[in-house]
Amino acid sequence: MTDSSDAAVVITTYNHARFLGEAIDSVLSQTVAPAEIVVVDDGSTDDPETVTAKYPSVHLIRQDNRGLAAARNTGWRATSSPFVAFLDADDWLRPTAIEVGCRQLAAHPDAAFNYGAYANRYWPSGRIAEVPFRPVPRESFGAMLHLNPIGMHATVLYRRSALEAANGFAEELRACEDYDLYLRLAADRPVACCRDVLADYRQHDSNMSRDPAFMLRAALRVMRRIAPTAQARGKTRDWQASIEEWKAHYVDQWISQLKDTGLNVRALRQLASLATLAPAYLLGKGARRLGRR
Repeated sequence: MTDSSDAAVVITTYNHARFLGEAIDSVLSQTVAPAEIVVVDDGSTDDPETVTAKYPSVHLIRQDNRGLAAARNTGWRATSSPFVAFLDADDWLRPTAIEVGCRQLAAHPDAAFNYGAYANRYWPSGRIAEVPFRPVPRESFGAMLHLNPIGMHATVLYRRSALEAANGFAEELRACEDYDLYLRLAADRPVACCRDVLADYRQHDSNMSRDPAFMLRAALRVMRRIAPTAQARGKTRDWQASIEEWKAHYVDQWISQLKDTGLNVRALRQLASLATLAPAYLLGKGARRLGRR
């Protein structure tokens, strides 16, 4: 590990103390060390302090449960570094994540943030599968409307000034708060990206992203919020297309999960929500795909 960077890393945790030590270790193993490491406990009941106490350089902040967006806001506002990265407690940073992100932002001084590629790491098997990287142009707002090309938040290194200008994450959003922020930033500033694999995304049954109905509702809420900006930027067609893309994406995810789990109470509950949120796709292409499964 070399000299300290100009970056802070905020690790958010909610009942993930069993994973937290691995996340912290991945931050401490960076080729360029972060200047600050902050863990924000969002009202956990599993005592993450027993983990963070082993790491003198880590600052723990505890708060009542207010959601991921609020935890992230608490974290970055407790730091002072010019660059900020966010890591969920059940994920990992690759060793060069901070070094690459800082280099990219130095090379693109007008960019609001940089992002890179990532891999899925399946728990408990440990199997790793890289996810295809989706680059965007520097003027990326239109491209960002299409199914969130970033995919994993831990690959992002933000410029602090951009976070401050956007007032951070929208705390009224219970999911897709990162996507909402990408869109708001990309509407006004360039974005940088690179093909380096910067993080690993732990895949397990309690991932919030494994509830397609919940995630579709959140994505559509973000699209409603960004609609006036899309119209003002001349991207109404991209916005309209994105609505259908999100519906197709999450109905397809539900069907794929159904192949693995079978029709159970949880799947039926999600089906009821999807039938309200995306009836045309569910009864059209989705129904045909389901019939072939």
